[in-house]
Amino acid sequence: MALDIAGSHGAVGKVHSAGTWQCPAAHTQLAETLGDPLGHALRPGFEWYYCRGAFFHNDAHYDARLFGVWCIVAPPMELVFPRTDVRVAIAPGRIVVFDPFEVHGVLAPGRTTYAASDYESANPSVFLGFELDITPTVAEVFDIRDRIDPGAVISSQTRIDATSGKIA
Repeated sequence: MALDIAGSHGAVGKVHSAGTWQCPAAHTQLAETLGDPLGHALRPGFEWYYCRGAFFHNDAHYDARLFGVWCIVAPPMELVFPRTDVRVAIAPGRIVVFDPFEVHGVLAPGRTTYAASDYESANPSVFLGFELDITPTVAEVFDIRDRIDPGAVISSQTRIDATSGKIA
């Protein structure tokens, strides 16, 4: 399935869904890969995602969950979190778990801004998307605490500059 998705080319800069599914064997394998305590918090469903670069956005619709991507196929790219200045190299086999409310994008290595022209001829990155419930143990592992400053909370209503990732 992942190799079929890799031939998809959808709109540049947008993250596309290629379908949701459940598979107990895949769930068991990913849960074992994540280990304790994360594997126990893994939700049963998965979703295929693909993109040719991704402009800055958040996924604030995942309430009370962490979001994860397992890279299956990808050209050299980085998952960029501009507010925290964190960059994670994307490569097949790499698993990244993050707060879906945090602004992020998929950029060419070293890029700090999103430009569609950088990705027009790029092959797509394909990810297996998954979710983790924020259990007390997961909250402890990721140092998740109650939000102190309500003005700093990012929501689905937060305006994000798609090019720079700055909060508008």
